[in-house]
Amino acid sequence: MNDEWKQLGSKLEEHHSLFYKFWQLGRPVFTNSIDTAAVVFDKDGKCINFLFNEKFWNECDDYKKLFVVAHECLHVILNHGSRFKDTKEKRLANIAQDIVINHLLVESFGFIQEEISIVTGK
Repeated sequence: MNDEWKQLGSKLEEHHSLFYKFWQLGRPVFTNSIDTAAVVFDKDGKCINFLFNEKFWNECDDYKKLFVVAHECLHVILNHGSRFKDTKEKRLANIAQDIVINHLLVESFGFIQEEISIVTGK
């Protein structure tokens, strides 16, 4: 994973250096506790853990992996964790957040909708 981690990091910079910086601060963690991907901070708030379902991750090509990582970075950048922590409808809030993030990634960061459709469900 270390080689793949480094390769993805340099490719993320093509979309925006912001994603690359977040990627550098983080580390990948594979878990079956989620279906796709998520991002969390460690207990001290110093390291970003990028959580991936290994089966989902392995089904993604490099381009989709870049999209997934950038997507998770935007959750952090947009402060979604704390902004929606008290909502009663967490699933619906996450869907709404995902729609906004996916739109931003296509419209503002150069991702191609047709290339990531399997990830976004469109």
